[in-house]
Amino acid sequence: MKGILLCIGIINFVVLAKGQYLNLDDVRRDFNKGVKNQELCERHLETLEKYAKSPVEKGYEAAFHMFMAKHTGSPFKKMSYFNGGKKLLEKQIQAEPANVELRFIRLCIQYYIPSYLGYKDNIEQDKDFLVSNLYKMGDEKTKDLLFNYLKGAKMYTEQELVKLGR
Repeated sequence: MKGILLCIGIINFVVLAKGQYLNLDDVRRDFNKGVKNQELCERHLETLEKYAKSPVEKGYEAAFHMFMAKHTGSPFKKMSYFNGGKKLLEKQIQAEPANVELRFIRLCIQYYIPSYLGYKDNIEQDKDFLVSNLYKMGDEKTKDLLFNYLKGAKMYTEQELVKLGR
């Protein structure tokens, strides 16, 4: 009987613990959906706020903060979400300026946000950086995900895509 209870306790612990961690692959996969899907955005933001530790994880946390601006009606909350996310993202890029994924996040945000927000200064710089550095990423799965996103985003010319996809 004690053995059965111990097994049940261990299974419950594993199930509960598994639900309480950050799966960066899921966050990456859902990156372009966060701005459209409020529930998904809130879920990822909550997880990232609790568990993000690395600069890349914090970069995605910043992105989902900015995405939340799209999901709130209050102009004050919109600006708070956006500016808080922008500040967090720039802090991560300042700490790791050669991080391909952080530059990808910033490029995607700056490329698609409205001009009146005044956050478009690094588009060409980040595009060039990614062309020169994406192929150097060691994580092939993430590299392919980023490349496919950028390819579908139509922000690169055909010639740039050839260099980006090498």
